[in-house]
Amino acid sequence: MVRPATGCGDQTTVTTTPSSASTTREPRTDAAPPARPRRVGPIARVVLAFALPWLLLETGLRVTGWQPPDLRPRVALFPRFPALYEPHRELGWVLKPRLDWQGTEVAVPFRTDADGQRVGGDAASGGATLAVDAIGDSSTFGFGVPGNETYPAVLERTLRDATGDPSLRVRNLGVPGYTSYEARILAERGGPRAPVTLVMVGFNDHFPATRTRFTSLWVRRAAYACFRSRACALLFDRATRTDPNAPPPPPRIAKSYVPDVAPDEYRQQLVHTVRALRAGGSEPILLVYPSIAMTDGLREQIADYWKQPLDQVDANLAAHTVYQQLTRDVATSEGVRVVDLPPVFDAAGNVRLHLDWVHPNAAGQALIADTVLASVREALAASRTRSTSNAEEP
Repeated sequence: MVRPATGCGDQTTVTTTPSSASTTREPRTDAAPPARPRRVGPIARVVLAFALPWLLLETGLRVTGWQPPDLRPRVALFPRFPALYEPHRELGWVLKPRLDWQGTEVAVPFRTDADGQRVGGDAASGGATLAVDAIGDSSTFGFGVPGNETYPAVLERTLRDATGDPSLRVRNLGVPGYTSYEARILAERGGPRAPVTLVMVGFNDHFPATRTRFTSLWVRRAAYACFRSRACALLFDRATRTDPNAPPPPPRIAKSYVPDVAPDEYRQQLVHTVRALRAGGSEPILLVYPSIAMTDGLREQIADYWKQPLDQVDANLAAHTVYQQLTRDVATSEGVRVVDLPPVFDAAGNVRLHLDWVHPNAAGQALIADTVLASVREALAASRTRSTSNAEEP
């Protein structure tokens, strides 16, 4: 706006006042960004599209009382789950309790006690004073060996004779197929513990696998969670149902050698096993697996029986010494007793001490019991000393 100013004479002063309408404003930099369109509606519709039918199916199955069959064996290692086993979420399988098995799956008849542990001789419990636990696979279980000739049974008799205590008990916790994973799970479980625990694993750890033990564990956990839902169990049943009378499918063959438990995993699982046993008050003793009983034509026999390419057979055989050394390394790093069985077996004639290429026969089982005896008695004496010291402390 231009205004004439008052003045004298012919001089005029002109004053210019800026108008508010023509003022230029700087844009605000703190203005909020435009709101994004909300997508809750479409997401909610997608969730409801899946959840509502699922809930209706779940409710209908429960109202009608539908019960799924036992689906647990379908996520186990075996194409046909042997009747001597009970499926288990963490361990995969355990021996059935109170079993009087007359089949040929483990080459000899055997019996189990109320806890599903193999027993030897006529005694169902083996004694009242728990002295030693023996964790392991089929070699500890005693594949092809009568119950009273397994190394835990022989060790039990030897300890009783040496101490004059007929109540001492050695529990056989060996189960065919177990690896260091199952050893660690057994070590971490609650319940009664022996003052001393023998651990002998490693063979199944390096055995060729199409699905590793780690994967199998998490597949079982996911499947068992699924089984809690009737709807999920129904879908699982439909997806995995097979003709029970059909012949078993051919074994899957891996494209290359993959151990069931990789070397680093084996070391880790064995370390956790040792530490869990000690935390539970049991002194571990690691047993180094005996050597493979190499005979003429063994490679071809293994390849034919397990339907494995020879390169995988060779890799498996070569891995045995690697896992033996890993066991020694863990014993050294953790400061635990170790019983090195390979040189003992080799000196005594390794092949004659085996039922086949991996399982010790009765003579081999007796040699294991005799070899571990000194370490077991030493560990038991140390355990008694610790117990006495703890009892005397105020």
